[in-house]
Amino acid sequence: MKLETTRFGTLDIEENQVIEFPDGLYGFEKETGFTLLPFNPNVESPMEWMQSILSPHLAFVITDPHLYVPDYKLKLMEEDKKKVGLEVDAPFLTRCIVTIPENYTEMTANLVAPVVINSQKRIGKQFVLTGMEYDTRHYLLPDEMRTPTATPH
Repeated sequence: MKLETTRFGTLDIEENQVIEFPDGLYGFEKETGFTLLPFNPNVESPMEWMQSILSPHLAFVITDPHLYVPDYKLKLMEEDKKKVGLEVDAPFLTRCIVTIPENYTEMTANLVAPVVINSQKRIGKQFVLTGMEYDTRHYLLPDEMRTPTATPH
């Protein structure tokens, strides 16, 4: 299928590359289909794009939270697993939405509202964790790498 995007131009994607989000994402409930794209096809990156199928201008930067918080825990109840078609102990992808400000060293990930994807059935859902152990703006780079941008005097 042809997918028109404002960021990547026209893309050819297969139907099996579409991930259905029956409930959409928080704040984007009508966006029920996304595809995952490399952040930069020429460079290996821990980031990916999650491009909307419906809205050409809508794409989120996402990443695996375990790369930045190795002990990141996401406990899904059986009811939650059913919402993404997961069988008991079936593997799933966990991704978090990343915000990259003008000073990219200050980029953060929303660890409170991860996106869970059943890659076999191509079903996804965004969950909101109720514990207080994670932040909606978790810095991805360590303190020593986050530097204020220089301002001219």
